[in-house]
Amino acid sequence: MPGKAIKLIIPLGVLIAAILLAMLMVGSREELKPGNAAQPVPLVQAVAVTLSEVPITIVAYGNVTSRYELDLASEVTGRVVWVAPEFEPGEIVAAGTVLLRIDPVNYQLALAQARAALATANIALADAKALKRQAAIGEGELNIEAARQRIVKAEQDLAYTEIKAPFAAVIDKQIAEPGQFLSTGQPVARLLSSEIAQVTLPLTPSEAGFVELSIGTPVMLRAQIGEQQQQWQGTLARVEARVDQQSRVTPVVVEVKSPYDTSVHPHRLPLGLFVEAMLPGRPVRAAVRLPGSVLHADDSVFVVADNVLQRKRVNVIHREGDNVVINGGLESGDKVVTTRLELMFEGMKVELSDG
Repeated sequence: MPGKAIKLIIPLGVLIAAILLAMLMVGSREELKPGNAAQPVPLVQAVAVTLSEVPITIVAYGNVTSRYELDLASEVTGRVVWVAPEFEPGEIVAAGTVLLRIDPVNYQLALAQARAALATANIALADAKALKRQAAIGEGELNIEAARQRIVKAEQDLAYTEIKAPFAAVIDKQIAEPGQFLSTGQPVARLLSSEIAQVTLPLTPSEAGFVELSIGTPVMLRAQIGEQQQQWQGTLARVEARVDQQSRVTPVVVEVKSPYDTSVHPHRLPLGLFVEAMLPGRPVRAAVRLPGSVLHADDSVFVVADNVLQRKRVNVIHREGDNVVINGGLESGDKVVTTRLELMFEGMKVELSDG
């Protein structure tokens, strides 16, 4: 019995000693001072709003094309006996340049025969007048007129043996070759006019609504070529009175005169080049231009008032690249937050950054 009592007393004594030691340690611990657990207030940047008249620039893109395109065809039959050295794809030719010649022998013969027929008709008419034969006189006059018309036709056919460029052009396709036999109406080349280039710009309905310009309004075209950005001055030719059924855009046409003349433009404007156009648009009153990054869901922005965020719905009337034009929902003096935080909500406390 005494042994069992000892076995019970020893663990109980250890437990009591441990409790006393723990109480001693807790009593001797230095009292913790209350700390500040408040989260730091995030810094944000903001831009002050000043409502005013904001000029609008419509940026659109399109390919440079020729105003006139022509499939040049032969108007007579014969074999090609000569081709101009500049009759090659991509070459620029002046108006009236002879591109190729067709064998003219048959047409020279036809012209000589028509002239001979006219001489014969004149002799016949003279004989009829000398004999005072009225019926023969009338017939002779008709024969002379017919002979004259045959001469006109023969001269025209002979002229057609030289196929010329009807206007200043870029040769897009060369179809006829030396020695080739051509039939009347057979294509020999495709020409693109180099006198006037045009760019068709597709505008959305909202963009087209800003374009209220008169014909001849200057329009700047530009393109990045290598390391250099080149520019050309064009003019507004027309705003088409239709909406494309496929793309639902309104075509706006800009023209550039003498696109290959470096005395008119600093650089040549080659056909087929993809360019950017800057169209001046109707200005917007009581508006402000801001970075597009200030917009949040549902076209809303955050403004700062007394270091507290407020959410405002705005009306975005136009988008220009990385910027937006807002003409509703803001007032002059509003400070629009340009900083994007991971979490932003109405009533959130922030601090404006001096930067």
